Amino acid sequence: MKDDIASKQKAIYTLLSKFGDAFSSPQRIKLISLLSQGPKSVDQLAAMTQQSKAAASAHLKVLRGSGLVIGEKSGRHVWCRLANDNVGLLWLAMRNLGEELLPEVREIVRDYFEAPESSSDLSVVAAKEELNSDRSYLIDLRTALEYETGHIPSALNFPLGNLENSIEQIPPDRDIFTYCRGPYCLGALEGTELLRNRGLPAKRLRFGLPEWKASGLAVEKSEPIE
Repeated sequence: MKDDIASKQKAIYTLLSKFGDAFSSPQRIKLISLLSQGPKSVDQLAAMTQQSKAAASAHLKVLRGSGLVIGEKSGRHVWCRLANDNVGLLWLAMRNLGEELLPEVREIVRDYFEAPESSSDLSVVAAKEELNSDRSYLIDLRTALEYETGHIPSALNFPLGNLENSIEQIPPDRDIFTYCRGPYCLGALEGTELLRNRGLPAKRLRFGLPEWKASGLAVEKSEPIE
């Protein structure tokens, strides 16, 4: 009996080690990060990670084998999503642990992702209070599909690719906040810089939808602005 229990314990640890395999590749970590924003097709994920469809499919196969990602065929495309919200929490915990324990990560974040003049130091809780006021204007820079899947309440969707053509719709007399796919998102940096170069007092939030959800706050789903 004791040996049988020991073997079952070993089996559990062996199965859990699949999670480690899934997170052992930078590309797979990025795929999990992207999927924390909402479902995406294999083609979209390949383009967003700058790899071939075959390479992206191979990484997604590992993620599906670990149980962290689910793939569903719809028409000619395979759509992928995280198995549940706990997978997103696992990614956030890993990212936060990296900033806590790895000096190299902290240095990169400080030097490239924390420009004082364009970054907001608002926490999720503080931002919730600020965004409930009439003096604030929140811009979601992600794609229309990500916005439709879920966004921070009161946010308006101005995808980065169309932002320059939409600037006239943004009120210049309000405190403007932007967010995209989290603290390491290049889109958030580019979008905020574009707005500031056009004279708008924009500041980038250091969090996005996954962090908002992880704080237990409500998420909205609605049609984006065209």
